[in-house]
Amino acid sequence: MAEPDARFMIDSGFDQRAQMQRLTDRRIRLSRAYEEQTRLADGRLMLSASALREAASDGPIVVINVSALRCDALIVQASEPLVVTLPKLTYAEARSTAIRYHECLLATQAATEAFFTAREAALDGGWEAHQLFLQASTELRNARREVEKVLNDTARWLWETVVQPVKARLVLRAADGVSPPRLWWCPTGPLVGLPLHTASAGPDASAESVLDWVVSSYTPTVTALLSARRSAITQPTDASNSTFLLLSLAATPGQSLLPHVEKEAESILSRLPDDRVTVLADGNATRRRVMQAFSAHRSIHLGCHAEQDLTDPSNGALILYDGRLTVMDLGRSRFEGDFAYLSACKTAAGGIALPEESVSMAAALHFAGFRRVIATLWSVQDAAAARVADLVYEQMSKSGRFTPALAATALHRALVIVRAQNPGLPSRWSPFVHVGI
Repeated sequence: MAEPDARFMIDSGFDQRAQMQRLTDRRIRLSRAYEEQTRLADGRLMLSASALREAASDGPIVVINVSALRCDALIVQASEPLVVTLPKLTYAEARSTAIRYHECLLATQAATEAFFTAREAALDGGWEAHQLFLQASTELRNARREVEKVLNDTARWLWETVVQPVKARLVLRAADGVSPPRLWWCPTGPLVGLPLHTASAGPDASAESVLDWVVSSYTPTVTALLSARRSAITQPTDASNSTFLLLSLAATPGQSLLPHVEKEAESILSRLPDDRVTVLADGNATRRRVMQAFSAHRSIHLGCHAEQDLTDPSNGALILYDGRLTVMDLGRSRFEGDFAYLSACKTAAGGIALPEESVSMAAALHFAGFRRVIATLWSVQDAAAARVADLVYEQMSKSGRFTPALAATALHRALVIVRAQNPGLPSRWSPFVHVGI
């Protein structure tokens, strides 16, 4: 495994911290994988052929191997598995693409924070504060322009190196004849955290793209997906008795306001029966109450701030009224959940210094027992976040009853709509991902 890139060594103690975090992240990932493999494969450490077919019963799983020796896509499917050679994909280029992608997103986040800080100072400041605000405005515009370019470049690169060879070997048909067929991405190495669901032959709407080909989902491991499938059979949802947790923290001590959280809450409450929804807001949204509520509800929507340290991913956390609920906290828990919507920034983002060992909030919730998770890879503009959430819940409640099984298709349709409304602006729709069944 390659050593962490020097650009991410932020202090003299980084090597020691990185080594400790690497062990922590690996322990979470491998302990979960071991636990699932031993439980799911009748005591064997390797999944049987029948178990692999079962995992891919609703659509193929594309496991992408990225190595300095060679790169391939292993396609696990209900029929015979396929191995697709990826001749244009190299470890070095994958790593450099991932670094450019993450650095651009970090620069945009920094420019956004600097803009709001300068704007606040300019309200009460003089000429100098106003000039600094104008400078911050220019830098933010430039950063946003650059991020759209990098996202489009990344989408084209993913299409050419990964998706195009896979698509050429797969013949897929929609189960209902209407929606696109489903497909699960299981990336490894530097590809972890890159938006494969946005891959496209070009930025124009007419170009071939993953979004027009399949309904994309992600899975951290094949066994995680199999575990979710089997739990859905052994612990089926009782729709008549299913309850929904709505965590709504628009104002959190020490954090900026989140106006879109209130809009999302209104949208959700308008579509679900009052007696089926538990609302935790303001001072009630504490760490203890939230963890208790996770155990008591099959579906949850989390509208709040989140943090993700890209050099220390296990330190990622939801920011609640009385403190942080971390990835590690969730890693020690077990739930029986159907659906989780993480309306908080970077909840699907892992690490960059050690991408192969990264753990995200979305993956932690999925490993902890929530079969379906919608989350974001990076910070999202308020209006876009509220729009996507509204479209998702509209689709999931179309029958008059909230249906967790529609999560992946609902998100897919929402992204198709938002992409059409924002041509050439992938930042408005591509951060959103679906994890699980």
